[in-house]
Amino acid sequence: MSRRTHRPALLVALAFVLAPLTGCSDVDGGAGGAGPVAVAPPPPEKAFGQACAAMPGEGSGSLDAMGRMPVLTAIDGTKDLSQLSALVKTAKAKDIFDSMENVTVFAPNDAAFAKLTEEQRKVLATQQGAGELVRKLIVVRDLRKDDLQDKQYTSLQGAALKATGSGEDYRIGGAQVLCGSIRTANARLAILDAVPTFG
Repeated sequence: MSRRTHRPALLVALAFVLAPLTGCSDVDGGAGGAGPVAVAPPPPEKAFGQACAAMPGEGSGSLDAMGRMPVLTAIDGTKDLSQLSALVKTAKAKDIFDSMENVTVFAPNDAAFAKLTEEQRKVLATQQGAGELVRKLIVVRDLRKDDLQDKQYTSLQGAALKATGSGEDYRIGGAQVLCGSIRTANARLAILDAVPTFG
């Protein structure tokens, strides 16, 4: 007799205990919950620097065209980067560039290579010397403009690269960024006025 009296009371008590738990499952991503919240990617960043305006408005060498091609193809198609393009060929480093994703390439322009001493040029004329410099110019991170404010990074070769600056004046290893944050299909490119000094 007592069992019949207490069992309904027990079921009612359990219903009150379980009700809040059922509600929580919906809030926390259960059958009726919203689930994990996706993090939106950062908005596209425009190229910056005094030399960006001098680049072609369309066609080969333009920022729009470079955004649709791999970084090495973009370098090969930019007139002011012919010495860097030749350096990559001497280093036989095409495979490195073809396999890269979301990296930053610091690209000294032709005037930068003209500033090197005769001894430095002789070193870069060898596959080993060219290969070492090419790897020093690559950082395995997608560095945006804000990432270049008083930071230090390690290059693919293991050398330290110091980034300094603010506003529109940024330097990498002492070399000025002439046009930075250039997007290509697989990397971000920054054109420099000198070969950086590495730590």
